[in-house]
Amino acid sequence: MKRIGFIGYGLRSETMMKSFRSLEADITVAAVADPRHAEIAPGLAGDPYFAHTRWYADADELLAGEALDGVFIGTRCSLHTPYACRVLDMGLPLFLEKPVCITRPQYEQLRRAAAGKEKQVVVSFPLRLSSITLEMKRIVDSGVLGRLTMVQAVNNVPYGSVYYHSWYRDPRLTGGLFLQKTTHDIDYICHAAGLTPKRVFAHTEKLYYKGDRPAGLHCPDCPDYRTCVESSYVVGKLRGEDVQGDCCCFAVDTGNEDVASAMFLCESGAIISYNQNFTVKRTAARRGCRIIGTKGSAEFDFYTGVIRHDDYAFDQTATIQIRPTGGNHFGGDRRLAQDFMNLLAGGTPSSDLLGGLRSAACCLAAKRSAETGCLTEILL
Repeated sequence: MKRIGFIGYGLRSETMMKSFRSLEADITVAAVADPRHAEIAPGLAGDPYFAHTRWYADADELLAGEALDGVFIGTRCSLHTPYACRVLDMGLPLFLEKPVCITRPQYEQLRRAAAGKEKQVVVSFPLRLSSITLEMKRIVDSGVLGRLTMVQAVNNVPYGSVYYHSWYRDPRLTGGLFLQKTTHDIDYICHAAGLTPKRVFAHTEKLYYKGDRPAGLHCPDCPDYRTCVESSYVVGKLRGEDVQGDCCCFAVDTGNEDVASAMFLCESGAIISYNQNFTVKRTAARRGCRIIGTKGSAEFDFYTGVIRHDDYAFDQTATIQIRPTGGNHFGGDRRLAQDFMNLLAGGTPSSDLLGGLRSAACCLAAKRSAETGCLTEILL
């Protein structure tokens, strides 16, 4: 039985534990480091995976005091890189949440620490391992689309208030929304289409989640608590959406853009056109892409699970319905869990740090381009 240490045990760590359970993984959670350990531990009493868990407030104490077979890092984003470097230096198999870094100095630090060790890390990119992406990759690899000329990608996020109510609103902790959302999308696109972005031009705007409410305002303290369309009360009680935090979305200290576009120029000459929007609601949600080639095109939407393939020569259209089986992200989380189990057994992961670093480099360059208004090289 493999002894795993968790650094940070939040929502994503909980979700992946469900996937480990579904695999009946031969692991035990030997230790957890989280400043909220006194709150978390009672809720896991009786769970056999946590039967012998030791709890720490400090991650360095955990790493120094435990004999582990692997480590899961699920902290806030700004801490991913420093803890990953520690674990890499120890030579332990690592499950690393995305984004793998949030600044260019962090990128360089992680790249140096991981040199030659990229394959001992599983990066949490469930979309690349989803049934939909794997089928899109099969279509591309079969050659039926011909030479790829363009990818048109979109992410219309219907739960946008999450990124303005909670700690996600602070780009000092997250790196901003290119690092939060685009990092997933550019990874699955490059994986499915086999493209390597080299330069990017990007633009962002803040059009909706902004205002003149005082800094530090929380929804329950506002006179418009029950009427404001984005208050935590309306989002949770009336719209029935998950609520993560209750900071005012329209305060002067609300961070993050809410619309963004990026055009990635690839090594092959193909172009990836990417757009993300955080102001849509409910059925306006879209997340997917169209991959266009000289012989045909293929497109899909994660929200519908439908893949469409158009063949130019025969003027035919075929559709495939992918069922959302195997847990979250069309089976992506379960495959990530299996990827980590394979790594613990000495295997090679399908979602490794090479992809994580490439995605981070693309997103950091997009962020830099949006800040400067210039076409920006993607430095790997």
